[in-house]
Amino acid sequence: MKKNDWKLCMLAFSASLAFMACDDDNNNGGNGGGQEENLELTGELTENLTLKSGNTYKLTGGYTVKEGATLTIEPGTTIEAVDDDVVDYILIEQGAQINANGSVDSPIIMTSTRKEPGAWGGIHICGRARINVEGGTGKSEIGDATYGGTDDADNSGTLRYVRVEYAGYKFNADKEANGFTFYGVGNGTTVEYLQAYKGSDDGFEWFGGSVNVKHLVSTDNSDDSFDWTEGWTGKGQYLLAVQEEQSTLNYECDALIEADNSDNETLTPISCPTLANMTLIGNNSTENTRGIRLRAGTHAKIYNTYVKGKPNCLTTETAQTETALKNGESVLHNVWIASAFVGEEGIYTATDFTADGTNRENYPLLLSNTYIGTADGGTDMTTVDAFFDAAAYVGAVPADNDWTQGWAVAPGSTPEDQIEILSGSLTENKTLAEGMTYYISGEYRVSDGVTLTIEPGVQVIAIDDDRVDYILVEQGGKLMAEGTAEKPIVMTAQREEPGAWGGIHLCGKARINVEGGTGKSEIGDATYGGDDDADNSGVLKYIRVEYAGYKFNADKEANGFTFYGVGNGTTLEHLQAYMGTDDGFEWFGGSVNVKYLVSTNNSDDSFDWTEGWTGKGQFMIAYQAEQSALGYECDALIEADNSDNETLTPVSCPVLANLTLVGNSSEESPRGVRLRAGTYAKIYNALVSGKPNCLTVETRETDQSLTDGNSILNNVWIASDFVNEEENPTFTAEDFAAQVGNMVNASFGFEDGFFGTQAGGTDMTAVDGFFSNADYKGAISKDNDWTAGWTK
Repeated sequence: MKKNDWKLCMLAFSASLAFMACDDDNNNGGNGGGQEENLELTGELTENLTLKSGNTYKLTGGYTVKEGATLTIEPGTTIEAVDDDVVDYILIEQGAQINANGSVDSPIIMTSTRKEPGAWGGIHICGRARINVEGGTGKSEIGDATYGGTDDADNSGTLRYVRVEYAGYKFNADKEANGFTFYGVGNGTTVEYLQAYKGSDDGFEWFGGSVNVKHLVSTDNSDDSFDWTEGWTGKGQYLLAVQEEQSTLNYECDALIEADNSDNETLTPISCPTLANMTLIGNNSTENTRGIRLRAGTHAKIYNTYVKGKPNCLTTETAQTETALKNGESVLHNVWIASAFVGEEGIYTATDFTADGTNRENYPLLLSNTYIGTADGGTDMTTVDAFFDAAAYVGAVPADNDWTQGWAVAPGSTPEDQIEILSGSLTENKTLAEGMTYYISGEYRVSDGVTLTIEPGVQVIAIDDDRVDYILVEQGGKLMAEGTAEKPIVMTAQREEPGAWGGIHLCGKARINVEGGTGKSEIGDATYGGDDDADNSGVLKYIRVEYAGYKFNADKEANGFTFYGVGNGTTLEHLQAYMGTDDGFEWFGGSVNVKYLVSTNNSDDSFDWTEGWTGKGQFMIAYQAEQSALGYECDALIEADNSDNETLTPVSCPVLANLTLVGNSSEESPRGVRLRAGTYAKIYNALVSGKPNCLTVETRETDQSLTDGNSILNNVWIASDFVNEEENPTFTAEDFAAQVGNMVNASFGFEDGFFGTQAGGTDMTAVDGFFSNADYKGAISKDNDWTAGWTK
């Protein structure tokens, strides 16, 4: 894993996480209609909701999933508790479900903006399985929710590949939250591959219930790694607890396992989990950490377990617990401990412990990397219960099967060490895995002959440091970035402000009209241009670029998407440029075709072309909010040029159809479509709104191209007058109005900003096989919202 320049940017990363919030006020986080998804979680969830892969959601207070509702969390999702004066936690009520199904490559992360133990309240699940509280039900310590009942098969959902960091918020002297808390959770629930990392209370705690678990990791939690009480009767395999040196943590930990039945030790059901293949590593404190503490009447059946730590690795602390071991109701089998066994009541002694023949005292099992390593000779657990894997060895993590890799934070490291930084030149093919978050620091350059593949749901975040961050694909390189409507690829910045980073730049080998036939990219000084109009720079689908437009100097300011001489072998569709400080999309020559583009609130031009772009485009939206709302002015919806030398060839002449271009109401800007500097253009089925001018012609060559038919404006409706700025124009407002389907000073309203079409348009399939048949004016309607789910 690449971690270059991590220390340089770590402070910036930590400081800026707090800015990764959204300003939508819908607490239930709906996503649809092409509008911005609410990324804030707070209050009550009363209907089903899915948190989308790759997104970061802000937790601002208690978030309760009510009975009958299901919270689904996709792989690669991050939930981040905001460090404010509100107590943040997630609570799943009885009858509700959480389906948080991450993957080894795309775990679900629940963390806090304040990277310290006790920063937030963790996750709490309330089920209907049996507990031994009098009356059969209890109230959760956090959220006061009912738990317990009679349904041991109750199903609260699925938790897989989930990491909870920095939990343990202290509500008061008696209530301190854990990383994961299971209240009467039933064995219909799936719980596996979970990590509780650096909390200020327990990593995992069970209040009764029958839920079974596999592959749990508890790391550096300051009370107990694992804790049970109130009659937990589930099964567990592959449990790992690691606590660093006290001097390293700056706090003491208590026990690796603290196990109770109840203050009333005889209440039933009696706590009696069956646990196998555990590795429990305490620190070397002479007072703490204690290892396994079997107390308060608990029973337990423990197999294939290794315990290391001082002063005591395994203690029994009540008569009921020791009696259960003596009479066989509890079992210790193939339990190896690095110190002596201590039976505090004298009913079950060290002699009884070793008399089993499989248990070992004072045994120094050799481990690598703190916790990796097992010893042969354990119990075949399939003979105990069908829930278990065979795993006939002592310990949790074999050297040849480190199941913690890729999703869990290793002891001695931090969550930030899991982050991969993209920087420098990529010289061999690489894939960014589905749902994962990557960070970009400085230039990230895809070299000639190299392919960068980005899978759906990936998030790339530009680090807010003193480096200029951007992605550049050289001639001969390829970017294969194919998101989906449900799992878009999001390229954004820690500093959620326009101009925070440099966007994405593709350099191709198609024709441009620069003298000599090639040019150098404004950003990255890469060669572009040539004579291969069919050149292929890859595939870009369902990608959102946010907050781009970094200003390199007075002459060079990056766009959201920049296409330098890109050929029509390249696929570009379903792309959004959101809130940049320069153009949303800019073409420097080339022949690339595009479909389904959205340019939103970019402060220079929404779409800009120059240097001989001859591609085709359909379904393009430009939207600019009111200047007063944005706090900055925008320039043009389309700024279109051929070249400073207006006669250079190939002449810019894109063929564009089904455009919706919405400007704000500034009296000075934005201008609408500006055809200038010798450009040609063939524009069909367009709606243009905004002040002061929706459509202007600004040079003699452009004017003449409209007169002689090299340019076409058909079925173009504009909300103001047509303006030709030439002194003696050959193509006048009357000529514009006389063309097929055109209208000036048109009155048309848009719903929710940009939704709405007008009947009657050119059948574009008759113009070119590239186009879909969309014989209406405008880009999008409510009954066919192609922006839904992936745009802001």
